[in-house]
Amino acid sequence: MRADERTRDPGGSGAPASARAQTRLHAPSWGRAAALGAVVLTALTLADAGLAGGVAAQDIMKRLTQPKNGAAAKMFLESDQVVYDNKRNTVTAVGKVEIRYNGYTLTAARVTFHRVTKRVVAEGSARLVEPQGNVINGETIDVTENFRDGFVTSLAIDTTERSRFSAGKADRRDGNVTVFENGVYSACQTCVNEPTKPPFWQIRAAKIIHNQQEKTVYYEDAKLEFLGTPIAYVPYFSLPDPTVARKTGFLAPGFLASSTLGFGMQAPYFWAPTHDWDVTLAPTLLSRQGVLGDVEVRNRLETGKWSVRLVGINQNDPGAFSGTSGDRVSRGAVFTKGEFNINEQWKWGWDAVLLSDRKFLLDYKLVPSDRQEATSTIYMTGKGERNYFDARIYQFQVFEDDYYVFRKDNGKPLPYGRFLEQKQPLVAPVIDYDFVYPDPVMGGELAGRFNFTSLSRLKTDIDQMRQVYGASGNYTRMSADVTWRRQYIDSIGQIFTPFLGLRADVFSSQSTNPHIGWVDTGTYARIMPTVGIEYRYPFIANTTFGNHIFEPIAQLVARPNEQYVGRLPNEDAQSFVFDTSNLFDPDKFSGFDRAEGATRANMGFRYTFLPTGGGSVTLLAGQSYLLAGTNSFADPQIARIMAMDPRPLTGYGSGLDTDRSDYVTSIAIDTGRGFRFGSSARFDNRSLALNRAEVQATGTSGPLSGSLTYAYLRTPQYFYNLLNNTPYQIGKLDPAREEVQSALNLRMAQNWRLFGGIRYDVENSFVVNNTLGLGFDNDSFSASLAYTEDTDRALTKSKDSRILSDRVLYFRFGLRTIGDGAVSNSLMR
Repeated sequence: MRADERTRDPGGSGAPASARAQTRLHAPSWGRAAALGAVVLTALTLADAGLAGGVAAQDIMKRLTQPKNGAAAKMFLESDQVVYDNKRNTVTAVGKVEIRYNGYTLTAARVTFHRVTKRVVAEGSARLVEPQGNVINGETIDVTENFRDGFVTSLAIDTTERSRFSAGKADRRDGNVTVFENGVYSACQTCVNEPTKPPFWQIRAAKIIHNQQEKTVYYEDAKLEFLGTPIAYVPYFSLPDPTVARKTGFLAPGFLASSTLGFGMQAPYFWAPTHDWDVTLAPTLLSRQGVLGDVEVRNRLETGKWSVRLVGINQNDPGAFSGTSGDRVSRGAVFTKGEFNINEQWKWGWDAVLLSDRKFLLDYKLVPSDRQEATSTIYMTGKGERNYFDARIYQFQVFEDDYYVFRKDNGKPLPYGRFLEQKQPLVAPVIDYDFVYPDPVMGGELAGRFNFTSLSRLKTDIDQMRQVYGASGNYTRMSADVTWRRQYIDSIGQIFTPFLGLRADVFSSQSTNPHIGWVDTGTYARIMPTVGIEYRYPFIANTTFGNHIFEPIAQLVARPNEQYVGRLPNEDAQSFVFDTSNLFDPDKFSGFDRAEGATRANMGFRYTFLPTGGGSVTLLAGQSYLLAGTNSFADPQIARIMAMDPRPLTGYGSGLDTDRSDYVTSIAIDTGRGFRFGSSARFDNRSLALNRAEVQATGTSGPLSGSLTYAYLRTPQYFYNLLNNTPYQIGKLDPAREEVQSALNLRMAQNWRLFGGIRYDVENSFVVNNTLGLGFDNDSFSASLAYTEDTDRALTKSKDSRILSDRVLYFRFGLRTIGDGAVSNSLMR
């Protein structure tokens, strides 16, 4: 039978109830797609053609794919059965109906197309998926032919942002406005997956209007409900819809409380007049200090973006900050950022802060309480496949006021608590350039580094132990380092890696502190050639319970002695820790101001175990030996500290300051089942006493997760004896520093957790910090209440005491897609 015979009304009477009035098309389950031509014929093209009877399938399919008004009209429809009613002028698809058209997908138990009204009515668990990914569920969905407008009963819309709108009925207009009568909005993902489960919170309104073009949701007569209980009522308000990242309107309010500020409430307002400009106004009303103004302007350009933020206040009660730099009427700060692309490889920008006083940001809780300084920088960077360029200017502003500590013998102030701002350097500029030559050179890799640093400092930065971190005056250095290395593997698996290097430095030092006699003033040059070879021989043993990899490692590095040891400023190589991570580094210093000299042999052994059940164990141990030359890590003039001569003590007590270094070890264990353990340690080369140790363990077992960190550093005995007998030490120098820090999180129920942490000074037997809190989390709401204490160690002329510096109560909450907030209150300030 031809398709035109199957779709024709044989009798022509139009009686809907008789067999002569209807013809049914039955498609077997394996052949539903075969009914596509007939179904599309009846569902789409009958209205356009105004057919009273049958049309040849080839003509209808031609019309179906033919452009209409400049656009191709294409639809896919699939169902178990199609019924064509000539009298009512309808076409009905019955059973597992699926229609796809113009990015929309409509599924239902029954779909009826009304030729006269040009509407499609889906019934029985109807579901409409929009092109944006939103899902509309309803018992009945009545939409226009092009799926733009319609009326829906028993409606639920699940958005791509995992939120839901639902209502008893809704009306869709102009293809982008949906009006929900007695609507409910929630951001509960479990409610989307489990429709019968009530949401934790929801907004119930007499009317919810969702304008997709404006990307705004309007609520009329709205109530915020938690667990079905109304807790707040608003007659009218609007929010950006869940798809919006930026839209004009009020943001979530913020709250704070402290004894110096009083109670405060912040009401931020976000204004986005165009797609590339926005302004955030966030004034905070403080009961004790007045109004804290806060405005931020942001602009995005074709090549980048910039922002400026101004924060300021005229304090009603400056005396609340008596004794600090905050005891003034006007206080404020300026923040500005910018970043612009020059091309695909190059960009430039800035990140700057200007403060009225050092304590402003901390006093008004504009930065985390553990921040110590603000860094301002202007930069330009370039990145290529094998090279990198970075140029920056730095300025530092400390958050700590000057303080005075007095000598034990005559009560005169020591210099290191004063002029903290003047001790910070102005770095203008620091330039770094790294490259790797693209082609092999003598079969190996050629790479290079370049650094230029110029800085100035008004006051010498020196601590209570007379260690100098930076000398006053002007300091400039230019360094270039070129290295070559090549790897050879012989027939039995031995790996030989010879390497060559040439380092050149030019220094200009102009010290302005006459008391720092060790600093040479003038221009100097330093050359450091390096020749070395590294040997590795990994071999594998396979067993029934895993694979074992054994790898002895040996490295020989030959070079001349370092020049000007202890006679030039050291700005960028002060941080030095000797462990397995740098055991085989040819130059173990962290920066360019120092260059490791002399001839060394670095020896070690690595063992790796890979169990058959997953996970890994890695163990590395080794030692370094000074074979010839002067040790760069031993200060030959350290005893001059007794003669009131401050010294930069980089490397002293590191374990490399003797001809035979301390032993360094590390172990890393990953069970592959939620537990990880890592440890590094340094043992004395003679007594095997523990000189330094760091241990960290993290794990999860059922509802319990946590971490434990242990750190230990023993003061070198000679250094301990030396400093404890100088008149500059306030109290006895600790023979060691030892600390334990832990954090735990216990999931007590599906949504409830108990968390806490402690930081304990083992050597001095006191708790530095402790935190205890309770949290609630689900997929739409989170809240936590935490209490924390901080304790400082106070050194005075007569005793070593503990001072409880702060007690703070924190409350944080968040409604997903709506906003979040936090309240903190210092119980001591």
